[in-house]
Amino acid sequence: MAHTKKLYLSKNMEDLEQLTIIPDCCNKSMRILLNTAQKLYTTAEKHRLDGDEEMAYVAYMKYFNILNDIRKKPDYPNNKAAVREKLGDKEANRRKMDALEKINDSLRDRYRALRQVATPPTITSSPLDHIGDTVISNGAILSSSSPKEYAQLGIISCESLFQRMQEKTVLVMDCRSIADYENSHLTYNWAFNVPEEIISSGMSAGRLQARLSSQSKALWASRSVKETVVLMDWNTKDAEPASNTAIAILLDILKNWDPDVTYRAPIQILESGYEYFIMMYPSHCTNPSVQAPKQNNNDIEPIDDIEYPSLSDITMKEDITSYAPGGRPRINRASKLAAMRTMNLVSNEVKSEQAKPIDEILRDQANLLQRAEHNDQLLIDANRKWNTIFELKQLQAEGVELSPSDQELLYNILQLENTAEDYKIENNHLREDLNRYKEEQAIKKTTPNGETEATRCIESKILERQRLDEKHAHDRIERERLLAIARETKKLYNPPSIMSSTITPPPPPPPPPANDTTIIPSLDHDSIVDMQNIKNGLGTLLIEQAAELPRFDRGMKPPSSTQIVKPVEKSQPLVRDFSPVIGHNVGRGLTGLKNLGNTCYMNSILQCLSHTPQLTEYCITDKYKNYISRSNKTNGQVIEEVAALIKELWNGQYKCVASRDLRYVVGQYQKIFRGVDQQDSHEFLTILMDWLHSDLQTLNVKQKRETITASEKAWMEFTKAKESLILHLFYGQMKSTVKCVTCNRESATYECFSNLSLELPENKELCYLNQCMDMYFSGERIHGWNCPNCKTKREAIKKLDISKLPPVLVVHLKRFHADPIQSGAYTKKQNYLRFPLENLEMTPYIARAESRTVTPKIYQLYAVSNHYGTMEGGHYTAFCKSANYKRWYKFDDQIVSTLDTSSVVSSAAYILFYTWLPHTQVSSH
Repeated sequence: MAHTKKLYLSKNMEDLEQLTIIPDCCNKSMRILLNTAQKLYTTAEKHRLDGDEEMAYVAYMKYFNILNDIRKKPDYPNNKAAVREKLGDKEANRRKMDALEKINDSLRDRYRALRQVATPPTITSSPLDHIGDTVISNGAILSSSSPKEYAQLGIISCESLFQRMQEKTVLVMDCRSIADYENSHLTYNWAFNVPEEIISSGMSAGRLQARLSSQSKALWASRSVKETVVLMDWNTKDAEPASNTAIAILLDILKNWDPDVTYRAPIQILESGYEYFIMMYPSHCTNPSVQAPKQNNNDIEPIDDIEYPSLSDITMKEDITSYAPGGRPRINRASKLAAMRTMNLVSNEVKSEQAKPIDEILRDQANLLQRAEHNDQLLIDANRKWNTIFELKQLQAEGVELSPSDQELLYNILQLENTAEDYKIENNHLREDLNRYKEEQAIKKTTPNGETEATRCIESKILERQRLDEKHAHDRIERERLLAIARETKKLYNPPSIMSSTITPPPPPPPPPANDTTIIPSLDHDSIVDMQNIKNGLGTLLIEQAAELPRFDRGMKPPSSTQIVKPVEKSQPLVRDFSPVIGHNVGRGLTGLKNLGNTCYMNSILQCLSHTPQLTEYCITDKYKNYISRSNKTNGQVIEEVAALIKELWNGQYKCVASRDLRYVVGQYQKIFRGVDQQDSHEFLTILMDWLHSDLQTLNVKQKRETITASEKAWMEFTKAKESLILHLFYGQMKSTVKCVTCNRESATYECFSNLSLELPENKELCYLNQCMDMYFSGERIHGWNCPNCKTKREAIKKLDISKLPPVLVVHLKRFHADPIQSGAYTKKQNYLRFPLENLEMTPYIARAESRTVTPKIYQLYAVSNHYGTMEGGHYTAFCKSANYKRWYKFDDQIVSTLDTSSVVSSAAYILFYTWLPHTQVSSH
């Protein structure tokens, strides 16, 4: 080998390391990566033989970085032979790694000698002072002699770690066992396993390095150049873990017995470990379904211990619902939990009953009038335009047929009327505030100067708003009456032009199986007449022409009709028809969905799901393709179509696209989604969640212990030992406890859920989400329960609790219900529900076992599916918070617009999407 060349490329290892960074190679083909790696190795060897250690180090490091990317590619298992042929086997790469380590050690010694010559030390330091005089963290210079500041840096949250992973500035050392690491680990190039099997007290960093695998040694060598080094095990939470644990020993080795390395920042421990990270970022782990090993905690009660030791611990429904709006709920003083919940209700009522100052009422009214008057003008203009169109259509034909633009105008009117109803409720509350103020002044028998006139002014404006509200209600009733007459006329009217036309109408959709049942809790304004036309065989052509049927390249499908629901062969790619409309400067995720004939219910749900960052990332990166199940009812077709559509919504090129292919596929498996009738968005969401979970249910879960709890057993029975990302994101578990009043014996059952369906209070125009939660999770008395202990029928109390919280909590508000007054006909509750956009606290509603877990209990809102109108005429939209742009947007079919945060809460809210997962930006691919 030639004489070693002088150092010229860098002054330290940190700067040299920056030259080894390679661009993202995920999208490069295997052939290109292999050729590049081969050239890098040839270059490295050339520089090594020439004595240029710096250039050799850079080329070697780039070679191993590319090799690491090659091994992470999905097609690596199929190309192992080609990799061995081009780059050699494990033994060959081990020799290359040994050469790199020698160069690394030589360069460190040379750079250290260079620093000593440049700045000779004035103080002799011990090996324990290797951190240096200062460290830089987040832009602040911290003294290493400050134990308090160092302790603050000893722990790192999952969110912070994920951010640094995105920036590729952190080195992660995973000190779980080899088996646990191989079963599931981070999908991050700068993370590696330091197995707990090789970590023991008294080791130096050099001895530990010698026992690492060849691949891990290369990453170990970069511990001095990364901005941060993070240690991770299953579930350590503290910066100072127990001294006998592997992570504590590794931390001691790095801090005290690694004298040759100067760390750029204090070493940190991942808060709550891999168990927490996998819940926060499941799509960035190789096997999200892995379960942490159970710890033997003798000081903790058995996980399935008695839920309610005393009946007084259960908050009953009558404690919540048996008080008038102006009264006080009864407080169960015997139960601290029940008392706390009830006292919260008392506190809210007391706050609402306190009289506001007159100037505050004036400000509230001025704010309301400004918003309401603007909405009034929009509503007047829309109604005027609607009346003109409707009268013209009545003159032209006996049966009114609405065009897409007419439908859009009608949908706009429904939304404006809904906003007007919300302002009506606000006006009523202003009246209550004013009455409360007047009562207070009457008790004091004094009225401050000038406030009498202010009171009269407020009263007059309240009355004026009430008259406008009555006019809006009259206009709505009149419009619905005219539409009802038009529908009845349309049933009997058969246009001559259609009957005399020579065009052969297309055949209607194939009849569904006879045993299928259809539940339609929400119908659009044309749904009833369309349904009647189908039944009577009249107007078929009109319906078929109005609906945009999916278009498939039939030449790419097998000719047999029985093959329609089977997966398409890879050699025959499916040609999808999204009918995109090119947009200008369209943001990613801000693409609308065309209405294909009363498909707003579907569009609303798809936009909400599209703004679940973890699901979107899973789809646009094609990770879902590794987990598709072909042995279920839907053959993996639903996830394929959902993923394809989400990619279109997030490419940032289109103003709007059509979901024809997805609509066609779901129609094949559920007949109610085939036609042009409006459907219930909650029903569609529930069915879609089951399909998506089934399509991806391929993650095998092994039972690691001989004995499992009743909750775990129920979960395993539901999943059949196979899980999916959908399950990990959206599914939770409910515990139903029945307690005998006589003997106090408890019996518990468990059931999985993908959303909570909450009742709304009766006869209450304004209510709160926590009230609905309290009602749902309160106890209720049941009679005639067969007590297994008493061996006879007893009175009992049934209580629901959440035994497993999902990362994404979907809350459905039961607005549609059978009204006994109207002979069981479905009607809609128009309650104005106030719900938090941030900090939804679920702790009061979880089971004791769930309260012991590290799972977060506080949720943030990120999407809302809205329903406007009534059973006879309705429309769906979605409000979604963009993770990329950090603001709310309104998705009204193909129209996407910005939304003020104050407008998110409205009486149209139907399904709420909450999450405790970080609202991280969706990366571009």
